Amino acid sequence: MRDGANQAEFAALYARVHLDLLRYVLTLLPDRHQAEDVVQDTARLLWRKFADYDPAQPFLPWARKFAYFEVLKFRRSRALREKYFSDELLDLLAEEHAADDNQLTQGREALDGCLQKLDEVSRQLLKDRYGDEIPLEELARRQGRKVNALYVVMHRIRQRLLECVNRTLKAEGWT
Repeated sequence: MRDGANQAEFAALYARVHLDLLRYVLTLLPDRHQAEDVVQDTARLLWRKFADYDPAQPFLPWARKFAYFEVLKFRRSRALREKYFSDELLDLLAEEHAADDNQLTQGREALDGCLQKLDEVSRQLLKDRYGDEIPLEELARRQGRKVNALYVVMHRIRQRLLECVNRTLKAEGWT
């Protein structure tokens, strides 16, 4: 019997990975409507198997395995194999997507760490510009700066972040 806590836990985990799961399935099934159907079937299956999920492990790779098998099941049920990728190519795409996803995750984590290393003024400037989507002209006006001067400041901040992320990824063996 599933209780409310399990429902809430599943809902939170699934909500975080839903779009990643859809993107993954779209790499295997090019038709968006079919991919959405497969993701929906995968969600039902994940819910039924949620008691088997080990919370010590990341949820997305676990969910992706189910999605992969749902894609295979979908392809077999359609009997239109010639319109889809071969099984070998499907396997290769699935493996590459998993590797890319791991690298993106590492990149995001490195970026988060590098953002924390920035001074508060730089972090706030990035938040205003990219988080709150305030135009550069408006930020320059608020700070009493020229747009070109603020552009140079933003470029330097982005450059520092890029260098920090690259160093972090290199230190962790990702480059």
